[in-house]
Amino acid sequence: MASRFLLATCTLAPKWHPTINVENGHYPLGMASLYAVVEQAGHQADLLYMVTDPIEVCVARVLDTIREKDIQVLGLSVITDGRVATYRVIEAVREEFPHVRVILGGIHVTVMHEQILTQYPHVVAVRGEGELTLVDLLDAMETGRDLAEVQGIAFWRDGKVVRTAERPQIADMDSLPMPRHDLFFTPNRVYAQLLTSRGCPFACSFCVLDSISLRKIRAHSAMRVVDEIEMVLTNHPQVQVFHVYDDQFFADNKRVIEICDEIVRRGIKTKFICQGRVKPLSREMVLALERAGFLYVTLGLESGAQEVLKRCNKKIHLKDVERAMGLFAGTSIEVSVLLIIGLPGEDENTIQETIDFCQTLQKIKYHVYDMRIQDLFVYPGTEIYHNYRDAGKITDEFWLGDEDCPRFDAFLSSDDFYNFRKRMLDAMCIYRIFTEDGFKAQRDMIPHFLHYYYGLNPGVLRYRDHFDALILNAINHAIENKRLEFMGDPRQIAPGHAFVTLSVARQLGNDAGKVLNLLPFPDGLQIPILVNYAYANRFGLLTDAFTEAVTTYLEEAFATGDGRLNHVAPHHATELMALNFAPTPAVAAHQRLVG
Repeated sequence: MASRFLLATCTLAPKWHPTINVENGHYPLGMASLYAVVEQAGHQADLLYMVTDPIEVCVARVLDTIREKDIQVLGLSVITDGRVATYRVIEAVREEFPHVRVILGGIHVTVMHEQILTQYPHVVAVRGEGELTLVDLLDAMETGRDLAEVQGIAFWRDGKVVRTAERPQIADMDSLPMPRHDLFFTPNRVYAQLLTSRGCPFACSFCVLDSISLRKIRAHSAMRVVDEIEMVLTNHPQVQVFHVYDDQFFADNKRVIEICDEIVRRGIKTKFICQGRVKPLSREMVLALERAGFLYVTLGLESGAQEVLKRCNKKIHLKDVERAMGLFAGTSIEVSVLLIIGLPGEDENTIQETIDFCQTLQKIKYHVYDMRIQDLFVYPGTEIYHNYRDAGKITDEFWLGDEDCPRFDAFLSSDDFYNFRKRMLDAMCIYRIFTEDGFKAQRDMIPHFLHYYYGLNPGVLRYRDHFDALILNAINHAIENKRLEFMGDPRQIAPGHAFVTLSVARQLGNDAGKVLNLLPFPDGLQIPILVNYAYANRFGLLTDAFTEAVTTYLEEAFATGDGRLNHVAPHHATELMALNFAPTPAVAAHQRLVG
């Protein structure tokens, strides 16, 4: 009889909880795939997804499920930021149900299994890719077969850790069953995920993926990818967006185009977001993404300083990034850029290089920086970790304790991280324009972010109401102070003539661009409609005037301190919006307000 198997993942460190939306956010496709293969092999499986539960709740839920379902084997998916809760579960299960076999898997287990097995010699560790190994291991446990025959595991025997032979990676990704997406769905979930390929051929110093992928990429066929999309939509028609979580989605441009073409051919109308490297990247692929409904692409830059990129083994040049941004310019696809503060070689000069370069990218195609700027944290298995350990900052035993993952501060202080983050956000984050330092640093970027907000995707951008209020107040303020003037009585012009009035106004504007004759509506709340039209049609005279109005309005606000921005700025505009991860006394500094 097949064993009753419980697959569980425990709570992440509290620093992550504000970013997690269990009902409609990220869910673990790895667990969905493991569940599917275990079920296909004939095992009865249960699942607990407890990423935001308090540790004591995780322990109680696992114990209750073991008791109620007569679980014989417990599988725990472990990542570094969830290891502490996992340890408590292992200890509780050992005490209350010593007969239950415990299997651990995940990246943290793969790179730290010897240490874990020394602490918990009764568990079995799965190394690397888990699907085939888990099924083989469950079979061995049921039949009494020697665990040494199971490839890809490690266990404790005769006072030492035994590592079995490496298991070959799954060559035919299409041979795997469809992941059980439904395990993480509620009627209100409109967000789904895809993993169309696995692996990465690179070895960035801050990333541990190469320990799992062995620098190889294995991909599903285009047909299999779109079959999975259709399966999810058939079972969950409320889904509106798929997030493609591949580490190297753009590695094969031809395959991406095939996926996009098949999405279009089947008439699938949902939307997609994805992430990828800046090369290889072709205009043909970018246009295929746009045709297929891709709304958003995240590109990994990490730093705008070439020397820092070289030291972290990123294998890209800044010219590659500029070229990639240019390929997306003129498309409807939103772009974001990932940045890391504190990579080896980081200092005040490299931070300024990053600021200058990112503002250059924003001028090519404007994009928003906020939570995409993160401090560098130390994770086992990375080159960064080995450097940190060699510097005497950490030992392997650290990972058996309850401390949070440390910030990589071998060369930088906590104040450095704080100051660098503030400088970058002031100069690059659109919401910081509502602070004096942010205004000074982004003054030249005002025309670019106004065009982004009003010329591209009006009505769907985050915090649109705040910018509507800003530009409305700025234009009205300019009118009151005679910096903008009407021609004639606006009450005599019907609202339906607004667009005609705008086009004529562009031609009639004087050389100074002050008299615009463009506000025919008696209701000033309709000004943003006119603004949208002006930016969408690139009426330079008008958009220049809007830039001047907003710039003057903000300049006066900070000069007078009259509080005019109090009800306009987003509530977090004066915060550094940092994920304050590091378990050091200096964390408090990251929580200061800097408005």
